[in-house]
Order: sequence, then structure tokens, then C-alpha cells
Amino acid sequence: MLRYFVFLSLSAGLMPCCALSSEVPALEHPVAFISLRHEHVQIFTTQGIGKEQALTKGQYNDMQPVWSPDGSHIAFSSVRDGVSAIYLLDLAQQATSRLHATLDWQSSPSWSPDGRTIAFITSTPDQPGAAIHAVDIASGRLTVLAQDGYDKGPGAPVWSNDGKYLAFVGGHQDSRSSEIWLVASDGSGLTSISTTVSSRKKAQPALSPDGRYLAFIADMRGYSALMKADLVTGDVINLTFEYPAAYETPRWSSDGSMLAFASSRDDPDKTRMDIFVMNVDGTAVRNLTQHPGEDFNPQWMPDNQTIVFMSLRTGTAQLWAVHLPSQQSVRLTNNQFHDMDQVPQPASVLFLHTAASDLHGVMRHETD
Repeated sequence: MLRYFVFLSLSAGLMPCCALSSEVPALEHPVAFISLRHEHVQIFTTQGIGKEQALTKGQYNDMQPVWSPDGSHIAFSSVRDGVSAIYLLDLAQQATSRLHATLDWQSSPSWSPDGRTIAFITSTPDQPGAAIHAVDIASGRLTVLAQDGYDKGPGAPVWSNDGKYLAFVGGHQDSRSSEIWLVASDGSGLTSISTTVSSRKKAQPALSPDGRYLAFIADMRGYSALMKADLVTGDVINLTFEYPAAYETPRWSSDGSMLAFASSRDDPDKTRMDIFVMNVDGTAVRNLTQHPGEDFNPQWMPDNQTIVFMSLRTGTAQLWAVHLPSQQSVRLTNNQFHDMDQVPQPASVLFLHTAASDLHGVMRHETD
């Protein structure tokens, strides 16, 4: 699909021109994202066209940004000193520090709901597979959550809202498949959730706000399906069985009433993605974008009325937002490069953008 050219362009340097837009939306909360508009991949925030802030610079590729729950920091991965590591960007102090110094390769950070711990994927050159580790930010104490010699990720582990367990994608003894796993935050109770669905790959776990349900994508041979597992009863149902197509990135609304996702179900060739929402029982499916361009990776804004997504409709990956009540889409970034991997600031922080707007220029990098 067209969206994969976005990621190929990271190494190929593909930078086609795109059309201009006269729309200038303003978001209440900023959205962090990565951009190729400079020589290296850097982290930015935006609240709409003309309301952008560069947060990082330098001879590094800074990737996978994620906000702390209080909005005061952004964690991200970056290759420096020859190894990928997790870094913390302090927005108030305009400083970057390394989370946990090691020779292991670290990626895909995920912040615990209380803001005290960061989980991430790590691999060691002389050991097979990958592991899920968690580091206490204050003490530096490391907890091994999952390390069984099989691959993990590539997506970040996902915390439950109470911080008691995490969901992640991990390999299985059958090398053809990957499964969705749950593990307690102390590393106990490792359990596979998805083995009964199919013998093929599973991906993109998303935990419901109340922690009872887990949505994920399953490869069903020739098409994919959006599945929902009940973590209390163990039941797993296919929410999209009536419409075989490609499905990606299920995201729960903050009140747990809806799922947003990308799908090719409305495309005659079953290749081009649009952004959809539906009730959590699979009913009331709505196509929010219905555009000839490729739309993907929906993320809910804190108001539960707006979804920010990536689109290739103008030739490069740019950020757009769609308002659910009106179903109108507006453009958030406008340049000839690629903007992607957007993450909205958490709902608990409403006015942090005023502090970020005072950060003149870009953040400086300080490593341990």
C-alpha cells in the first residue's frame, strides 16, 4: 500500500512536493510527531498550521515520541554513540538525558500511567530475540518483564490504566506467528491472549480504558481482522468478520465507547485505507475520511470528538484531523517532507503548551 512508501523514504530520501492548504485549524492540545523536514528525523509539536515547535535538533534521528502522563516530558528513541537508547526530553528545562545507560539496543518506549516507569523493547547482540524491560525513572532500577528468546514488538508495550499489567506483541515457538501477551508490571504472570484466533501473526494490541478488553489485529490469511478479547471471560470475537479487508491500529476512545481504526473495507480493490470509528461491539461503523488518498494511523484527541491521522493525500505524509460530529477533515501540517507518528498530549494537561511556546529555538541535548 502507498503508506509504506512513507517509511521507505526514511532511508531513500523521497521528498515529493505537496499541495498547499488554506485551512488553519487550532488544536486545544499539542500533538507531538516526527518530521523529515530537516536533514535528520526530529521531534516537533503542532497545534495546527503555523503553530509548530521544533523540540530536537542535531546529527541524530529522534524517533517514537511519547508524552509523560503529566505532559512535562517526552520519551523517545535515538541512535547515538552507535546504539539506540531511550532518552527523556524535559520540556521546562530544555534538556535531554538518557534513561538507562547500557550497550543493549533500546526502542519503543511506553510510559506507565503514574509517570514513574518507562517500559521499552531491548535486544542484546549476543542473545537471541528481544526482551521487555521497565526502568524506574527516579531510582534507575531495572525490571525484566519478558525475556524468552523470542522477538518482541516492533510496537511499544501498552500499559493498563491502573499500571498493573502490560500488553505487547511477542514471538511464539511457532516461528510463523506472533502473539499478543499480557504480563504483570513486576514481570509475573506472562500469558498469551491470542493463540486461539489463528496460527498467523497478531499485532497492535490496545487495552480498553477499564482494562477489561483488548483489541488487536490478526492475520487471517489473505486479509486481517479486528479482534476483541474479553480478559475476564477469555472470549475472543472478530468485530469485522462480515467485511474481510485490511485493518490496522485499533484505538479506544477515552470513555471506552468507540474504537477508531484504519481499514481498506470501503475500497473496491481493498488496498486504500480510510479512517473509521465503530461502537465497541462492532456496530455503527462510520467511514470518517472517504478520500482517494491513503489515510491511516488514527489517534484520539482528549476531547473524544477529534481524531488526528496521517495521510498521503497530498503526496507526502502529513497530519490531518477529522471532527466526528461534522465529519470534516482539516490539515494540521503543510510541507514537502514527511510528518508522522503523531501522539496527542494527555488529557490531564491542558496548559502545558503555554510553557512549550516559550521555548525559543530547539532543545539542547545532554546525555549521561
